[in-house]
Amino acid sequence: MSSKIYTVGLVACASQKLLRPATARELYVSQLFKKASAYAEMRCDRWYVLSAKHGLVRPDEIIEPYDVRLGTNTSPSVRAWAAMVQGQLAAELEGVEDVTLIALAGVQYRTALLHCRWPYEVPMKGLGIGQQLGWLTAKLSANERRLDM
Repeated sequence: MSSKIYTVGLVACASQKLLRPATARELYVSQLFKKASAYAEMRCDRWYVLSAKHGLVRPDEIIEPYDVRLGTNTSPSVRAWAAMVQGQLAAELEGVEDVTLIALAGVQYRTALLHCRWPYEVPMKGLGIGQQLGWLTAKLSANERRLDM
């Protein structure tokens, strides 16, 4: 008998934010973030935001708006950021077995997954932003149709 795979969604933050402190799930207001987080909530056992400033953030954690982007002169090095995220993930997932990460994030944010101990999937790999929005819309719509049956 095989054990259940515990899925953990990782959703990249967005530059579009509210102008006031809010929970991470509410702070980012881009369509891509909203759809990706809705997909992660639907598909994963738990999910987190990959924040350029804070690393791994729980959806209900309240954070202040910020203007930090990975790979810019004002941000931590991508390598240091990735190491921080891996440490945060290790702490969050301590004692959880058979984990698979679902990365809903671009290439720079996925650097946190390089050499990490958990297998991961990138369901939208290679898709442009418009294609990602279409893919997410289709997945969310299909789930709503299943729930209506």
